[in-house]
Amino acid sequence: MNKDERRTALVTGGGKGVGAGIVRVLAKAGIRCCINCNANPDMAEQLLASVRASGGEAFVYRADVSDPDQVRAMVEAVIARYGRLDILVNNAALQKNKYIDEYDEPSLRMLFDVNLGGYWRCAKACVPYLRQSPAGRIINICSVHSKRPTCFDAGYSMTKGAIRQLTRELSLELYADHITVNAINLGGCAIEFKTGHPSFPGRRPNGTHNPVDVDPGRRNVPEDVGNAVLYLCSEQAQALTGDSVRLDRGLVLI
Repeated sequence: MNKDERRTALVTGGGKGVGAGIVRVLAKAGIRCCINCNANPDMAEQLLASVRASGGEAFVYRADVSDPDQVRAMVEAVIARYGRLDILVNNAALQKNKYIDEYDEPSLRMLFDVNLGGYWRCAKACVPYLRQSPAGRIINICSVHSKRPTCFDAGYSMTKGAIRQLTRELSLELYADHITVNAINLGGCAIEFKTGHPSFPGRRPNGTHNPVDVDPGRRNVPEDVGNAVLYLCSEQAQALTGDSVRLDRGLVLI
């Protein structure tokens, strides 16, 4: 560790949407951030400028979380710059919005390689440094669709269900290292756009509905997720591990 006692976070998919909201909240709290991006580097640079203008400290690193070499290089860049890593926020993910019979094998494999494989690769690369932190934290951005079917993307739901179980397994493995591992099961969130601009199917399976269609006003904003992440990173949340916090303004209750 270097002499600077400020905590450091790596936020994957941090350049836009939910990830950007997390970065803004953490940076405002004095936590230094690596803003990971891949498909939208210009938006990540705009976020970086706004963070620095507000007095926060961050840098942008472009890496594809499906590539183990790029993940390792990104984590090494965080350590080279800040000398420590205390928080990993796994957020980078794809959503194709396809029904199960619309997927082909390559696109489904890609979905799992990014959404689940990326979380695993980043955790694996970060754990040696999180073990050196006095309060290591892993927060996996998951989804209410880890439990409730999407009714518009079975592949996405499958990856989120797997992330929920990965959270539980990691919490057990890392408990003795004083690293807490939790998930945020996120409901609808108002963001700029989904990477790749996937279109939502105009149809629904018979007898199903998307709760967001019923009450669009219950959507979160990215800073809501950032505030939840900040709490899970706090000393007050040290007893929480292996848990899944639902953040959806009660949407699944509709």
